[in-house]
Amino acid sequence: MSEIASMTVRSKKKYRWDRIGLVLGGMVLFSFGLAAWVAPEVGLDAQVLSHPQHNATVPGLATVTAIREAREPTVKSVKATEEVVLPCSCNKNVLKLAKNPYTEHRRAARNLPNSFFVKDKNEMNAGKRNGKLVEVSDARGYHISALSHSHAVLLPEVKELLEDLGNDFADLLEGTSSEGTRIRVTSLTRTVKQQNRLGRRNYNAIDQASTHSYGASFDIAFTDRPDNDADCSAPTRAIQQVLSQYQKEKRILVIPEKACMHVTLRP
Repeated sequence: MSEIASMTVRSKKKYRWDRIGLVLGGMVLFSFGLAAWVAPEVGLDAQVLSHPQHNATVPGLATVTAIREAREPTVKSVKATEEVVLPCSCNKNVLKLAKNPYTEHRRAARNLPNSFFVKDKNEMNAGKRNGKLVEVSDARGYHISALSHSHAVLLPEVKELLEDLGNDFADLLEGTSSEGTRIRVTSLTRTVKQQNRLGRRNYNAIDQASTHSYGASFDIAFTDRPDNDADCSAPTRAIQQVLSQYQKEKRILVIPEKACMHVTLRP
């Protein structure tokens, strides 16, 4: 009896620990399953969410960048295209002025108060030193073109004529769409060498000398508009009016030429 009771007790103990072990094992397995279900897939999410380093090479990036640059305009410092404004001509085909014979021009040039013949640069510089020639620069109503066959100097009284002409021209255009248009002076005082290059006169005789070599004349070839909103009608009428008025007042002599208007001051 005692042996049977002892076996029964051992059986109950064995059964109890087996049962406890089964319960504990189940709980451990359940804990691992729950952790696996709740925890994220670290490997996959890390690959998606991580950002490449600034200088890292990422496959396909060059292609995407090229497409993006092709779609978007490249930002460059592009110089704006300047508007081309054509000048208005001042010649015998446009302006209707009486022609004064060239003999009158030469006579006037020789008889001006400060007149002298500018043979070469030395004489021109001497004239500037003694005040018989003065430098001419841009002023209201006119500007000096780039000169290749003359110098920007005139007799003082001829410079005064040019300034008056420019002011009167500008006054006529003031308040109009052509305001700001300027007379372009294309030739002033020439030396004998410069005149010979043009092939216009024979300097073997003084009577054939150009009035440009006395500092007494200048040429007007164009009027330059400030922009294309200003047409040529108003500037052409204005220069016609001023030259015609000066000519009638016997202040100037004019020769309308194919390329310009040759203007000489009268004594």
